[in-house]
Amino acid sequence: GLNDIGMVAWILEMSTPEFPNGRQIIVVANDITFRAGSFGPREDAFFEAVTNLACEKKLPLIYLAANSGARIGIADEVKSCSRVGWSDESSPERGFQYIYLTDEDYSRIASSVIAHKLQLDSGEVRWIIDSVVGKEDGLGVENIHGSAAIASAYSRAYEETFTLTFVTGRTVGIGAYLTRLGIRCIQRLDQPIILTGYSALNKLLGREVYSSHMQLGGP
Repeated sequence: GLNDIGMVAWILEMSTPEFPNGRQIIVVANDITFRAGSFGPREDAFFEAVTNLACEKKLPLIYLAANSGARIGIADEVKSCSRVGWSDESSPERGFQYIYLTDEDYSRIASSVIAHKLQLDSGEVRWIIDSVVGKEDGLGVENIHGSAAIASAYSRAYEETFTLTFVTGRTVGIGAYLTRLGIRCIQRLDQPIILTGYSALNKLLGREVYSSHMQLGGP
């Protein structure tokens, strides 16, 4: 309960038939109570460091997986005041051209976005959002970079020590990849291993093909 990131780890000593006097193992786990157990830059760095330690010490690494994949979001301060530049203000169904901030909002949160200025014939000034930076770290593509790093580390651990993933809760995206990259995997009967949700796949397919996560990633 003292952790301030969505991942924790322990070095445990346990007795086994092969090691009756005890041996050490490393256990690393998602904290599902912290941002749904998602992987941000700090979680990625922590997981990579723990994996490297297991390889260095030649200790078995047990990963308890319960997560929502890489943490992807948008800065709340931008989301709360962003507006839509419709192609036709009277017919939103025709789509939009850009997302923008008013001049007043831009002056308040300029450091959170990369934007360029557009002045309408009416004199109204709009700041067209090109990129969202945000004041909080760990909401964007940097998480995907971290996912690649931990996948590489866990793959290396496959060759250098013993790895086991125990799926105790739903594991998504990079969490699902990690289960495949380990030497062994134990999956609870009621918890799925999925790359993405069934709703997203149904939207992509244009019809209701799947009805649950378990249908996609059940044991």
